[in-house]
Amino acid sequence: MTAAGAAPTAALDCREQTFESGVAGVPVAKLNLPADAGPHIAHDLTDLESSWRTNGTWLVSCRIPADRTDLAELLQSTGFQAVETLVTFFQPARPARNLTVDTGLARMNETDTCIDLALSAFTYDRLHRDARVPHAVADAIRAAWVRNDMEGRAAASLVARIDGRIAGFNLCLKTGRTAVIDLIAVAADFRRRGLAGQMIEAAFAHFSDTIDGIRVGTQEDNVASVKLYERAGFALESRQVTLHWIHPEITP
Repeated sequence: MTAAGAAPTAALDCREQTFESGVAGVPVAKLNLPADAGPHIAHDLTDLESSWRTNGTWLVSCRIPADRTDLAELLQSTGFQAVETLVTFFQPARPARNLTVDTGLARMNETDTCIDLALSAFTYDRLHRDARVPHAVADAIRAAWVRNDMEGRAAASLVARIDGRIAGFNLCLKTGRTAVIDLIAVAADFRRRGLAGQMIEAAFAHFSDTIDGIRVGTQEDNVASVKLYERAGFALESRQVTLHWIHPEITP
């Protein structure tokens, strides 16, 4: 599906993100650049940017390899701004280690609790860290994301329960034989107790031999998360820069 105003070209692929558009109430799109992208896409990119303005697209995201500074400069010349450097980690499947906390699949009546937990925990994600995105909109998209995962999108919605409370969650997708940690969070009063590491171990225990490994991404400057995954045995797989183009005259 082509995003509003995102006329297809031979070089560029820009598609509406219907989930985010539905929450924001205005068109949100994702621009994918081909592996051989270079200066030759400048004209197509300018045409796309003009169409976004004309047709009311609010936000367009684009993710490129961190070492492609030439593409970053080209996108920035069209109005994009870098908002994060995403680092992706991978670890082959293995038995869970030292899993001591009570963890298991979430119950349907725990969705709202997990949404509240998420809204108190996520500050590093690309929408919350872009000052041009209203905080309420970033919260609404995050809340809908958690609900969507817990109501069927996730392959496993894992939670940790301590003294009858939801202390943390780990929402995992599955692509083929790879599990992907989509969202992981720990309630404020349970942090610095190793619970995030326990939630990772819960994923290894849950998927067991049905997967070949687990992949996860976080922001490079989120030092605590980077250290968490490294301690758990994950190895760096890739670095990518996320950029946003935002229509200056549209409010979601």
